[in-house]
Amino acid sequence: MRIAPLGASTRSARGSWRAALPLATNIQLVVAGGVYAQDEATDTVALDTIVVSLTGSPTALARLPFSASLATGPDLVHANSGIFIEEALHALPGVRVQNRFNASVGERISIRGFGARSQFGVRGIRVVADGIPATLPDGQTTLDHLDLGSLARVEVLRGPGASLYGNGAGGVIILRSAPPYTGAVRQDARLVVGSNGLVNAHATTSGRAGRASYRASVGRSSAHGFRKNVSGEGVDPYSSFDRTTVNAFASAPIFGGSLSARASGVVLDALNPGSLPSELFDDGSSQAWSFNVAQGARKSVRQGQAGLRWLGPLGGAEVAVSIYGVRRELDNPIPTSVIDLGRSGGGVRIEAGSEWHRRGRGARVEFGIETEAQIDERMNFRNRGGEAGTLTLDQKERVGTLAVFATVRLSLARGLEGAFAVRADRLRFQVDDHLVEADDPDDSGARSMGAVSPSLGLYLGLGQHGLFAALSRSFETPTTTELANRPSGAGGFNPELEPARGWSVEGGARGALGPDVHYDATLFTTYLSSQLVPFEVPSAPGRRFYRNAGRSRTHGIEVFVDADLHSPLSVRIAYEFLDARYTDFAVGEAILDGNRVPGVAPHRAEATLRADGADAGPGWFAELRVERRGEIPLSDANDATAQGHTLLEVRIGADTVELGPLRLAPLFAITNLTNRRYASSVVVNAFGGRYFEPGPTRGGYLGLSVGWERP
Repeated sequence: MRIAPLGASTRSARGSWRAALPLATNIQLVVAGGVYAQDEATDTVALDTIVVSLTGSPTALARLPFSASLATGPDLVHANSGIFIEEALHALPGVRVQNRFNASVGERISIRGFGARSQFGVRGIRVVADGIPATLPDGQTTLDHLDLGSLARVEVLRGPGASLYGNGAGGVIILRSAPPYTGAVRQDARLVVGSNGLVNAHATTSGRAGRASYRASVGRSSAHGFRKNVSGEGVDPYSSFDRTTVNAFASAPIFGGSLSARASGVVLDALNPGSLPSELFDDGSSQAWSFNVAQGARKSVRQGQAGLRWLGPLGGAEVAVSIYGVRRELDNPIPTSVIDLGRSGGGVRIEAGSEWHRRGRGARVEFGIETEAQIDERMNFRNRGGEAGTLTLDQKERVGTLAVFATVRLSLARGLEGAFAVRADRLRFQVDDHLVEADDPDDSGARSMGAVSPSLGLYLGLGQHGLFAALSRSFETPTTTELANRPSGAGGFNPELEPARGWSVEGGARGALGPDVHYDATLFTTYLSSQLVPFEVPSAPGRRFYRNAGRSRTHGIEVFVDADLHSPLSVRIAYEFLDARYTDFAVGEAILDGNRVPGVAPHRAEATLRADGADAGPGWFAELRVERRGEIPLSDANDATAQGHTLLEVRIGADTVELGPLRLAPLFAITNLTNRRYASSVVVNAFGGRYFEPGPTRGGYLGLSVGWERP
């Protein structure tokens, strides 16, 4: 994988990773669209043309005064199974993924601890996929629809981004697919098969038709999984999934600019094996939890999403106008309840930017407005063995948002640059209770939440090194699901649950130690108030509810090193330390001040050694990846932990092998090489000590990509 810490470029000669010389290249943001400026992606990155869209103002990547990371190149696809987003986020400092190997709840992504609370999907982090927000107005993010088979670029802002992205932006992840083929037509197909019944097939066609360009893909993946139902007469799989995705993109010049359209759809059916108590996990069991099996825990999703974006000059400024919409249908039996949810959402974003240069100094100003809406039609039933029983909740939930924002980028002196951004958000949550009876009063109501979120950053260039410092604000509202899940079982929204708010300060250095060693190091501290903390109750085991902690603080260190060893070897190393603790939190009579925030391992390290044979032929490579995760506290009381573990993985493949008109890319991988028994994910504050979601034993996969093109 090509990994570029901030101030990095990538070797295009050898499909590898490279940190670039800061200030040695002229790396520019070439569009004004901020998070939505993502049409002009490339799947190879030359030394002087890295393009990022993490900030709203054009910036040399080497001089960005915030912590960020970039991963790009064909290895995002070619060396991976294409099933898990975890594979694309390897070795990005500050980014952690707990792969639950459970498609019904998805992978848990966290950045500096933000997102560690998620029961399903992603929380506390904003995700944008090919210019369309994957994060809804209330902060919920689902990644079921992602086209991982076409992924070409991942950009990560490793800290609060509320001044640019608003609610729930404890970190930001931008995913970009490969651009359309510039010739007449190109066809690509990929098949991967592996352990536990894994099959992943993906096909893409792209090209040009007149002045328009297009890309369309379809993917189908399935597995029976390794979690088993042992409660019946036989032993049957109970972690299977079946997913089909379709994605399409088209763009054409119009009205002096460029108009692009995107659409995606997903059909997903997955069983939910749940988590295990320590007595089963410690005995080596990876079975499905018997209560989940008895309750028919599973998820069925049908989702469609589409968006339009125009980018071009208007009135002396660069203007971007984006609009998107999404519809999601969810049938979700979970322990004690069956959830029937219909969700509609959409938004409009308008941005404009201009820049000025005079006497070697420059400034760029951008401003914009964004409005979004979300409607959830939620019905909950008692779970009768996986079937809907008595109706217990029937309500319509609405979320409306309005935000205005501005960013300023200044060249202050030789080598010194500053960036300031501010965003004001207003969110209104409204619920209409449709289940009103004599013993069930009307729980309709409304809540308003908002914040003004500034950020300030400075960068100082010192030859081949650079220093940066930043101060950022964050805020995170409860989602509609978290507001609607009330321990009392009442309808409406929880009136006691408040948004989390915080400040983060960071400082770091990035640069080069000669031509072959590049580094990125950051220190940071985050202070949070009213942090959202999950818990369970005896009457609904496996169902998550939320409360606010008083205050917490997190100290952290992130280090990334990318080095060329003696050819053809190269290595990348990432290490992060997180000390996340409550500073003011009590549950009942229990005082939890000083306890570690559960779900966050203090230590994580990863190293990848790569042998690259691109110079000798068709781009063969071999990788050995080692990951070490420290022990994880599992409860607010810190009375239980998940042991740390070390995992080894080997990958072998080729970027391109030419066979007549065809381009082939074979791959082979062995996962969990030492057959380690470990918890791949944990459920914090789980009732009955069911903290552990086991990971798979030794496994592997092999695959082949085939491509053909007509210029």
